[in-house]
Amino acid sequence: DLDKSEIIFVEINDLTVDETKKFLDKNDARIILVENSLEDIELSANIFGERLIGYILNGIWKYKKNEIIKNSNNIESKILAIIEEYRAFMGHTAEEIIGFLDTNNIIGDNYQRKVIENFLIGGFVLDWGPEYFSTLKNVALIVRGDRPDVQLSAIQSGTVNLIIATSSKTPVEYVRNEAKKFDIPIAIVNDSTIETIDKLSEIINTFEFDSMKKIEFSNEVLLKNLDFDSLFDIFSTPITK
Repeated sequence: DLDKSEIIFVEINDLTVDETKKFLDKNDARIILVENSLEDIELSANIFGERLIGYILNGIWKYKKNEIIKNSNNIESKILAIIEEYRAFMGHTAEEIIGFLDTNNIIGDNYQRKVIENFLIGGFVLDWGPEYFSTLKNVALIVRGDRPDVQLSAIQSGTVNLIIATSSKTPVEYVRNEAKKFDIPIAIVNDSTIETIDKLSEIINTFEFDSMKKIEFSNEVLLKNLDFDSLFDIFSTPITK
């Protein structure tokens, strides 16, 4: 019921342009368009007239941000925010990843709500182990189960949230104890490291906005990029029909 509050936010996804315009006119409303590219902005710049507050560009790769600002010309003042693509939104929980794999056993299944944003493969690297594994955060380590040297280096990095032990090899007891100490689940899978990586290449193409961590992070992103005080000043000023 649009009559019961001073400010109402309505998400519109499936209406045609004409239906959207009728909705705006009927309710004396303003509109913010969330688009994915500068081209989308240019196509809709003149459709909604004075009812258009501006645009939020969402899911923009970092290197394109300056390019967009440079090429936005006369509509730059209408760009309210440019929200970059963040890997945090593309993450999965350890539980989701484990469920996607051919898992033989799970050790520490109480810790499966941890978020995974990056995958690192355990093997021979030139850098000191903990330094290599600390280059990324919220990591899932993919490594043969019989490589305690790699597993311990990863645990010491402080960034690993899941160990995927491949080739049906169960890590040694000392590794299991260290992982338990830092609340890191271990998934023992039947596939080899290469086969596991191939499977995981499928799951990273799909992701949901499905965890409190993502909600908290989205709040941080919006507060950093949007001037909410100015927006609410605009929202509070109705357009006279």
